[in-house]
Amino acid sequence: MSDRILHKITKASADLFCKLLGQPSNSDLKTQLHDKNIQIEQLEEQAKALYRVISKIRASLELETIFRTATKETCKLLRVERIAVYRFNENWGGEFIYDFEFAEPGWDNIETLGKNLVWNDCYLQEHQGGRYRNNETLVVSDIYSAGLSPCHIEILEHFYIRAYATAPIFVGKKLWGVLAAYQHSQPHEWKKLEIQFLSQISTHLGFAVKQAELLAQAEQRASELYKANEQQEILFNLVAEIRESLNLDTLFKTTVREVRKALRADRVGIFRFEPKSNYTVGEFVAENVLPDYDSAIAIKVKDNCFGEKYAVDYYQGRIQVLSNIYEAGLQDCHLAVLERFQIKAQIIVPLMKGQTLWGLLCVHQCRCPREWQKSEIQFIRQLAAQFNVALEHSELLEQSRSQTNQLAQTNKALELANSQLEKLSKLDGLTKIANRRCFDEFLDREWNRLQRTGNYLSLIIFDIDYFKAYNDYYGHLAGDKCLIQIARAAQSVLKRPTDLIARYGGEEFIILLPNTNESGATKVAKLIHKSIEDLKTPHINKNGIQDFVTVSLGIASQVPTIKTSPQQLINAADKALYKAKEQGRNRWVCAAKVILQ
Repeated sequence: MSDRILHKITKASADLFCKLLGQPSNSDLKTQLHDKNIQIEQLEEQAKALYRVISKIRASLELETIFRTATKETCKLLRVERIAVYRFNENWGGEFIYDFEFAEPGWDNIETLGKNLVWNDCYLQEHQGGRYRNNETLVVSDIYSAGLSPCHIEILEHFYIRAYATAPIFVGKKLWGVLAAYQHSQPHEWKKLEIQFLSQISTHLGFAVKQAELLAQAEQRASELYKANEQQEILFNLVAEIRESLNLDTLFKTTVREVRKALRADRVGIFRFEPKSNYTVGEFVAENVLPDYDSAIAIKVKDNCFGEKYAVDYYQGRIQVLSNIYEAGLQDCHLAVLERFQIKAQIIVPLMKGQTLWGLLCVHQCRCPREWQKSEIQFIRQLAAQFNVALEHSELLEQSRSQTNQLAQTNKALELANSQLEKLSKLDGLTKIANRRCFDEFLDREWNRLQRTGNYLSLIIFDIDYFKAYNDYYGHLAGDKCLIQIARAAQSVLKRPTDLIARYGGEEFIILLPNTNESGATKVAKLIHKSIEDLKTPHINKNGIQDFVTVSLGIASQVPTIKTSPQQLINAADKALYKAKEQGRNRWVCAAKVILQ
């Protein structure tokens, strides 16, 4: 007991001593420390709450989600009854944005500030944002003790506002709007930490709006670049097709389909004027249209207004761009034509064929009016320019194709004629078998081939016995007929495609037998001799006695080598032929050996 009393006496003495010296007492220090701890805890709680809000703001790129999250979290942290967002417009009036507001239960069903309420404050309009331009906050703990004007109080009472605090929202350096905290049920003593927190949230909302704007700009730019790239790709492909295709109908169909898809229009058509109609009559020759709208293809269109008023402008290169045909000041007759095809907006570009207005490239919007973009107009202009080139050159290209076809046909006929001439140049004109030139070429080719393979090559040379006497007795016409018969009879014996018979001289013939030795050649010679004998062609022999035409044959065989030549083989066969004649004719002789009939 004495210790407790002593402790109290000591504490009281110390407090008295501190008071006499003008210093805070121990009790005062404990109270201050407790207050500081509470303030630190509040700051920590506010910092955590701010971090949560900022994290949620940064987690989304959608502006509505960002504001809804921020207003909800701020409302709960400040323990107020409503958080609203006011956005300025260009004349410094503005409106409360309903989608961004959050109110506690019980206050969310009354008339709110957020249903896109337009609230034009004369002071803010006159001073272009007033104190908010200087990044100042506004705090009112009780509207009835803040010195507000009666009319101002009346407006606040209409929305059941008793206390409020507001902080400006800046996007970059521009005052975008105001973040407002409202208390409806009672006055509210706003603490410095609460106002600081509200300002911090408004600052980060400004960052979020800036980020959203930059993102929207980037997306818009990306969309424009994608669209421009798509249009340029279509233009490139169409230009390539224009340069490659000579079929305008196919080109037109491809163009209207791709252009309508690229511009997302309701109809794209190519309109052609009738020649000598003075641009008053024409029809759509190609079209791509959505199913919801009528087709204009092959419908005759007569528009005197166009020929009288608009044709000259189009001839001079004018492009018509109408966002709304009813606001373009068109004549009634021209308007009636557009209504006929359900047109609400259009782009019309002239198509020139040389110096003539050939037709029009038409882009129609039928569902509703449309604001055409510069890139879309430029796309159509570029495309039309390429079409003008295609139209101008289409006839020349068609003529060129026709001339090319004619030239190809001529070349083909010439090649055929040359082939026939080549063939004829290797044929004997009388007997229609190979001539000496053909034989020489064939002999050289086969000699080289058989020299590589090491196989035999045989020759048979034969001529008609006493043919001069035949000509003298029967006449040259009969002699020619006899030569033809002899050639056909000998040729009929040859069965292989590689065997060749040729007329070697007047009444002399030569046969080339590749891959044939002396035995094989002798068999062929026998067959030839017999086939001619079987003709029973009448002839008067040297003694003037009636007989038949006969032949003498010389045979030579050899394996071609580098050290030998084709001429040696010919000479050997020729010598064998002369031996057959010396032996009395009407027989065959192998080189260096006589074989009787």
